[in-house]
Amino acid sequence: MGIFIFGVVFLTMVVSGIFFILSLIKKKPLRNKIVIFMGGFLLLIGGVLLTPATTPELHVDEAELVTNEQGEVAITGQTNPEAQLTINGVEVSLADETFSYTVQLEDEEEQEFTLQASMGGSTKEEVVTVKPSRAFLASLQAEKQEQAALALAETQPNQKNYDEAVTLIHALSKTYEDFATRLTVVEEHLAIGKALDTAEASLERKDFDQAKELVAQAVLNKETFESRLSTVETKISEKEAEALVAEAVQAVEAAEAEPTKDALARAEDAVARLKTPDEELAARTKTVAQTITANEQAVAQAKAEEERQAAAAVPEQSQPAAASNQAQTSVLVTPTGSKYHTRKCGNGTYTPATLAEAQSRGLTPCAKCFP
Repeated sequence: MGIFIFGVVFLTMVVSGIFFILSLIKKKPLRNKIVIFMGGFLLLIGGVLLTPATTPELHVDEAELVTNEQGEVAITGQTNPEAQLTINGVEVSLADETFSYTVQLEDEEEQEFTLQASMGGSTKEEVVTVKPSRAFLASLQAEKQEQAALALAETQPNQKNYDEAVTLIHALSKTYEDFATRLTVVEEHLAIGKALDTAEASLERKDFDQAKELVAQAVLNKETFESRLSTVETKISEKEAEALVAEAVQAVEAAEAEPTKDALARAEDAVARLKTPDEELAARTKTVAQTITANEQAVAQAKAEEERQAAAAVPEQSQPAAASNQAQTSVLVTPTGSKYHTRKCGNGTYTPATLAEAQSRGLTPCAKCFP
């Protein structure tokens, strides 16, 4: 609308100006021409005011900036609220007429940032130079030293190199997650090395199992760790085999010294658990088994002989006992009778006598008294 009014008014002023000049030449009244010209002039000013600006404004607060210790700095300035602002091709949001955009340097080189404000087909451009601060340069230098120390700890992972890398990382003002992750890998590497050292020194199965679990998670030098682990396992197996042989020898010797079934069972079990069969120990256990069998047979024969001798001695021992019983047993006899009695049995005179006396006189037991 403002452009249209501006065009109409401009045309009106041109026409009125022509008539004004002609009136001066012909010396005609100028009042109406002057009124028309002034009216057009006022309308021209209004049209200019109503016509929006098509060329954007762009002002930066500082054309040269220095970063902070972290390499950051904010580019600030003003532009038209309706303008589109980009910095190195990145669109920047506006707060009214002002803007603030934080940039980050990645190295020690200064960097130029191009600002463009676009509006109505027109563009205005400004360039801001960002320079690294001394503190940021010192931080980059420290980071390089830390990178070198960390790389050394990774290629030569020992306690000294690890400690130096840790010290440098902790001294940095900025935290790098990648550094912490790589440092953790080195720390785990040292833990694996210590576990293997312990297993190699002790040759104990529990220490080997702990080292094996850590080696499975290794990132650095995994093949070297696995080779050491294999060597430790071989030595432990040899040690365990030697212990089993010593235990088997001891069990067999105990069985030979005291050939019992329990001792033989322990010896046979110890020999069976050997990782490599031992024919000599197996033969010795068989000999112990034969000894036990022979001993059992000898004991059985001795017992049978004792039982036989005991059975043969029973009649000789029973005769005196029977005679003793006869001598002590009391019966009743008569002067003329042929029987001996336990009580008065019929008429006659009964007198006491021992059973031996009655039998010596030829008397026989009474059928009534001894049914």
